[in-house]
Amino acid sequence: SLTAELGTKALVIMDPFLKDSPVAARVFSRLKEENIEFVEWYDVVANPRAQSIDNAASLAREHGCDHVIAVGGGSAIDSAKAVCIVAKNEGSSWDYTIREGSEVPEITQPVLPLLAVPTTAGTGTEVTPYAVISKPDEALKATIADRSIFPTISIVDPSLHTSKPRALTASTGLDAFAHAFEAYISIHSNPWTDTLALESIRLFAGSIEECCNNGENIEARAKMAESCYLAGIALGHIGVALPHVLGQALGALKDAPHGAAVAAATVAVIRWTLPVASEKLAVVAEILDPSITRRETDERAEMLPSILEGLYSRIGATDTFGSFGLVEGEIEKLTEVAFQAYGRDVVCHPKLATRDDVMEIARECL
Repeated sequence: SLTAELGTKALVIMDPFLKDSPVAARVFSRLKEENIEFVEWYDVVANPRAQSIDNAASLAREHGCDHVIAVGGGSAIDSAKAVCIVAKNEGSSWDYTIREGSEVPEITQPVLPLLAVPTTAGTGTEVTPYAVISKPDEALKATIADRSIFPTISIVDPSLHTSKPRALTASTGLDAFAHAFEAYISIHSNPWTDTLALESIRLFAGSIEECCNNGENIEARAKMAESCYLAGIALGHIGVALPHVLGQALGALKDAPHGAAVAAATVAVIRWTLPVASEKLAVVAEILDPSITRRETDERAEMLPSILEGLYSRIGATDTFGSFGLVEGEIEKLTEVAFQAYGRDVVCHPKLATRDDVMEIARECL
């Protein structure tokens, strides 16, 4: 079996709501059938904490785990990726994040193999070399980026997504859209990643509302899962741009759920970006609303913010930076966090933003 290929003792990391669930029962039953010992870990939260990850890595070392299995959303899988590093290498998971002014230590020992089973269609972390973690005591959030943390095996089963509530379906789906969209407009995009990103956006456009309105529709869930992993592949090769910069900074300051935080920034970023990248913005607008096909390029591009706002309204994605508790007096701090942890993504956006620009955009997101 796939699990038997990875080792004989697993650290199983799951979202806490999966504890004692039928999904967990299936996982543990299969492991027992394969005579694979396992240790359970459920201390997973949105914006996973470095300290919790380090605790899980210590548990893996203590019990001699030789591989990790992650079942859950992006936070569970990102936590597992970081655990795979720290269980075999020195230091804290936070040491391996990329931040302005910090040096990332070399990963000297092979990381633990990872089997990832996503239960949401959003982060695409099952196909990326990234793990995003937070350090609440410093109000910071940053990313580990290393090819060694590509999951060894990923199992994408859309039947695991059907029970997800509407709000989570919407926010995770918008995260997948943002990955594809930002990879597409990035200054580093190329024809291959553009193909993946645009197909991801098409699948998103054709499935997100049905997934939100009728979560049991397995065909729609399958399309959204495919949209997610295609976007993840594009993201894994290109990276993100300005919407994620602002969304990640908001997550650091206010512990805002990732997908909702990025979605809350996207429309304002697009309005600020125009008319730069109009041709690509027009393409995205047309995919989301085919009725505008005959309009001129600039007009289609200018319609994209309102098209997205309409979609947000229909699926109930109405969060703003203000609804997560950000106030005007915290915008300067948000901007500092954005440039400290995600400055390398700022420069990937097709219109280069200064600190003043990011502050201006953040005010529009309140």
